[in-house]
Amino acid sequence: MTGAIDVDDVILNFDPARVQSRFRMAGTGLELVSAEAALPGAVPWPSGTAPKPAPLGAAPAETDDLSRFHGYDAVVVTWTAAEASALAALFTPGYPVSAWYEYRHQIDTYIPLVTGAKAPFKSSEPDMARYYHSLGLYFPCTIGTKRVLLFKSGLHLDYDGPATPVQRLMGEIATAVAPRIFVTTGTGGGIGADVHLGDVVIAGTVRFDCQTQFREKPFANRQYKASAVSSGALKAMTPALMSVNAARIPGALAVPDIFSSSADAVVTTDFFAFDDSTNHYKLQGLGRACDMGDAMVADALQSAPHISWYSIRNASDPQIPNPDNNIHSASQQAALIYAKYGGLTTAASVIATWAVISNA
Repeated sequence: MTGAIDVDDVILNFDPARVQSRFRMAGTGLELVSAEAALPGAVPWPSGTAPKPAPLGAAPAETDDLSRFHGYDAVVVTWTAAEASALAALFTPGYPVSAWYEYRHQIDTYIPLVTGAKAPFKSSEPDMARYYHSLGLYFPCTIGTKRVLLFKSGLHLDYDGPATPVQRLMGEIATAVAPRIFVTTGTGGGIGADVHLGDVVIAGTVRFDCQTQFREKPFANRQYKASAVSSGALKAMTPALMSVNAARIPGALAVPDIFSSSADAVVTTDFFAFDDSTNHYKLQGLGRACDMGDAMVADALQSAPHISWYSIRNASDPQIPNPDNNIHSASQQAALIYAKYGGLTTAASVIATWAVISNA
């Protein structure tokens, strides 16, 4: 690898379904990534339980609220372009993210809240036009008899600035839809050498570990207890489902490990942190995976105790070897692994999400 990678841009915006031109610079290693290689393939869902897209009869106005989905059984929120494309591949086959609906309800009230220089919400890149001043993309689907709203957030805790508008957005979704189940899912960095690329963490606890922009905030080290995953859901995450896409990931276990005890935590950091062999960011001992948003969703849902909520993450990066104690080089390596395999590793957390909803 000779070309430098903008790590934040890759993590948020790299889309294996349609790799953007700026990521195709020779020498980065990203120019060779194809949708066929980087997105999950079909899995053998049990009869009658396969997720199915449920398009609306007519596309809603971008300014519409989400009240038409009030009473749906579940909401599933994901964050990055790669996660959303993987979710669409498995939950809305035939309807990629490019076919999902825009959400810009009361957008004028959000615009002044997003001040971060790297926020996709403010991006002027031509191929980011769909995310400019967008709160997200959404699409309904069914899982058996359950009605599910999928939502790709256009806001991000770590990139939008000090007003944390994503907290308001998550509360807005929960209020409008009033689901029984709320799942945040997607990629994350594995913490510890025993968490392998492609493994799944279903959090017993989510917690903040704010070391930079939010370190003085009252929530900087708060913890939240997640809903317990049922034994039926765990049994439904069978090797037959989990192994199909795991087999395509070099270095992954044939069947991903699933960490789901009450002590298995997802750690929300306020910047792109990851575990490396030097424990540079002091994540070891805090949890099994790190992300950049789930604890804020937990915070937003504290006012809705009737909603069961889950944080389900896949290890899109394992612990990164760092023998030279060069954290910049290690971050480049982490971003490249994410771009190549993040779509495939997401298959396992999507299947876990399906299992939780199916068995609720």
